[in-house]
Amino acid sequence: MAVTQGGGRAWQMLQVVRRGLVRAEELVRNPKELLGLLTVAERRLDRIHAGPLNPLKEDLQTLLRMLQASGEGRYREVSGKNLALAALGILYLVSPLDLIPDFLPGGFSDDAAVITFIVRRLRTELAAFEAWEREVDSA
Repeated sequence: MAVTQGGGRAWQMLQVVRRGLVRAEELVRNPKELLGLLTVAERRLDRIHAGPLNPLKEDLQTLLRMLQASGEGRYREVSGKNLALAALGILYLVSPLDLIPDFLPGGFSDDAAVITFIVRRLRTELAAFEAWEREVDSA
Protein backbone atom coordinates (compact mmCIF):
# COMPACT_ATOMS: atom_id res chain seq x y z
CA MET A 1 0.00 0.00 0.00
CA ALA A 2 1.46 3.34 -1.02
CA VAL A 3 1.72 6.29 1.34
CA THR A 4 -0.29 9.12 -0.14
CA GLN A 5 -0.48 12.77 0.71
CA GLY A 6 -4.21 12.43 1.29
CA GLY A 7 -3.88 10.89 4.70
CA GLY A 8 -2.95 7.87 6.65
CA ARG A 9 -0.94 7.42 9.80
CA ALA A 10 2.34 6.84 7.96
CA TRP A 11 1.92 10.10 6.04
CA GLN A 12 1.18 11.98 9.26
CA MET A 13 4.28 10.52 10.95
CA LEU A 14 6.39 11.46 7.94
CA GLN A 15 5.13 15.03 8.18
CA VAL A 16 5.95 15.16 11.91
CA VAL A 17 9.50 13.95 11.20
CA ARG A 18 9.93 16.48 8.39
CA ARG A 19 8.77 19.33 10.65
CA GLY A 20 11.10 18.06 13.36
CA LEU A 21 14.05 18.05 10.96
CA VAL A 22 13.27 21.61 9.86
CA ARG A 23 13.17 22.65 13.52
CA ALA A 24 16.41 20.76 14.26
CA GLU A 25 18.15 22.50 11.34
CA GLU A 26 16.99 25.86 12.70
CA LEU A 27 18.47 24.97 16.09
CA VAL A 28 21.80 24.02 14.56
CA ARG A 29 21.96 27.45 12.90
CA ASN A 30 21.10 29.22 16.18
CA PRO A 31 23.72 28.18 18.77
CA LYS A 32 22.15 30.16 21.62
CA GLU A 33 18.81 28.41 21.18
CA LEU A 34 20.57 25.06 20.74
CA LEU A 35 22.46 25.52 24.00
CA GLY A 36 19.17 26.33 25.76
CA LEU A 37 17.67 23.09 24.48
CA LEU A 38 20.72 21.19 25.70
CA THR A 39 20.23 22.62 29.20
CA VAL A 40 16.67 21.29 29.24
CA ALA A 41 17.87 17.90 27.95
CA GLU A 42 20.60 17.69 30.60
CA ARG A 43 18.06 18.36 33.36
CA ARG A 44 15.79 15.65 31.99
CA LEU A 45 18.69 13.21 31.72
CA ASP A 46 19.69 13.91 35.34
CA ARG A 47 16.22 12.74 36.45
CA ILE A 48 16.50 9.40 34.67
CA HIS A 49 17.80 6.70 36.98
CA ALA A 50 16.07 3.61 35.57
CA GLY A 51 14.14 2.49 32.54
CA PRO A 52 14.92 2.09 28.87
CA LEU A 53 16.96 5.30 28.59
CA ASN A 54 19.35 4.37 31.40
CA PRO A 55 21.58 2.08 29.25
CA LEU A 56 21.79 4.88 26.69
CA LYS A 57 22.70 7.55 29.21
CA GLU A 58 26.44 7.55 28.48
CA ASP A 59 25.92 7.79 24.70
CA LEU A 60 23.28 10.46 25.22
CA GLN A 61 25.66 12.47 27.40
CA THR A 62 28.31 12.22 24.65
CA LEU A 63 25.73 13.39 22.13
CA LEU A 64 24.87 16.36 24.34
CA ARG A 65 28.55 17.26 24.80
CA MET A 66 29.12 17.06 21.04
CA LEU A 67 26.16 19.35 20.36
CA GLN A 68 27.33 21.75 23.05
CA ALA A 69 30.91 21.89 21.75
CA SER A 70 29.55 22.44 18.26
CA GLY A 71 27.10 25.11 19.43
CA GLU A 72 29.94 26.90 21.24
CA GLY A 73 32.08 26.73 18.09
CA ARG A 74 34.78 24.59 19.71
CA TYR A 75 34.11 21.45 17.64
CA ARG A 76 33.57 21.80 13.91
CA GLU A 77 34.22 18.26 12.66
CA VAL A 78 30.60 17.07 12.61
CA SER A 79 28.50 17.48 9.48
CA GLY A 80 25.47 19.77 9.47
CA LYS A 81 23.28 16.81 8.53
CA ASN A 82 24.45 14.81 11.53
CA LEU A 83 24.13 17.81 13.83
CA ALA A 84 20.52 18.19 12.69
CA LEU A 85 19.88 14.48 13.30
CA ALA A 86 21.35 14.76 16.80
CA ALA A 87 19.29 17.88 17.51
CA LEU A 88 16.17 16.07 16.28
CA GLY A 89 16.80 13.32 18.83
CA ILE A 90 17.21 15.83 21.63
CA LEU A 91 14.06 17.65 20.52
CA TYR A 92 12.14 14.39 20.68
CA LEU A 93 13.59 13.61 24.11
CA VAL A 94 12.48 16.92 25.61
CA SER A 95 9.23 17.27 23.67
CA PRO A 96 6.02 16.77 25.62
CA LEU A 97 4.45 15.38 22.41
CA ASP A 98 5.73 11.81 22.44
CA LEU A 99 4.15 8.78 20.80
CA ILE A 100 3.98 7.34 24.33
CA PRO A 101 3.72 10.06 27.01
CA ASP A 102 6.60 9.80 29.48
CA PHE A 103 4.32 9.69 32.53
CA LEU A 104 2.78 6.38 31.39
CA PRO A 105 4.40 3.03 32.20
CA GLY A 106 6.91 2.36 29.43
CA GLY A 107 6.70 6.01 28.46
CA PHE A 108 10.41 6.36 27.81
CA SER A 109 10.52 3.37 25.43
CA ASP A 110 9.79 5.53 22.37
CA ASP A 111 12.45 8.03 23.48
CA ALA A 112 14.90 5.14 23.87
CA ALA A 113 14.07 3.84 20.38
CA VAL A 114 14.67 7.26 18.81
CA ILE A 115 17.93 7.83 20.71
CA THR A 116 19.15 4.30 19.91
CA PHE A 117 18.54 4.91 16.20
CA ILE A 118 20.38 8.24 16.30
CA VAL A 119 23.31 6.94 18.33
CA ARG A 120 23.74 4.05 15.89
CA ARG A 121 23.64 6.43 12.91
CA LEU A 122 26.16 8.76 14.58
CA ARG A 123 28.45 6.12 16.12
CA THR A 124 31.42 7.20 13.95
CA GLU A 125 30.80 10.90 14.69
CA LEU A 126 30.54 10.21 18.42
CA ALA A 127 33.77 8.18 18.42
CA ALA A 128 35.58 10.98 16.56
CA PHE A 129 34.22 13.51 19.03
CA GLU A 130 35.37 11.43 22.01
CA ALA A 131 38.86 11.18 20.47
CA TRP A 132 38.84 14.97 20.02
CA GLU A 133 37.81 15.39 23.68
CA ARG A 134 40.67 13.17 24.84
CA GLU A 135 43.10 15.14 22.69
CA VAL A 136 41.86 18.48 24.05
CA ASP A 137 41.95 17.20 27.63
CA SER A 138 45.53 15.96 27.29
CA ALA A 139 46.76 19.24 25.78
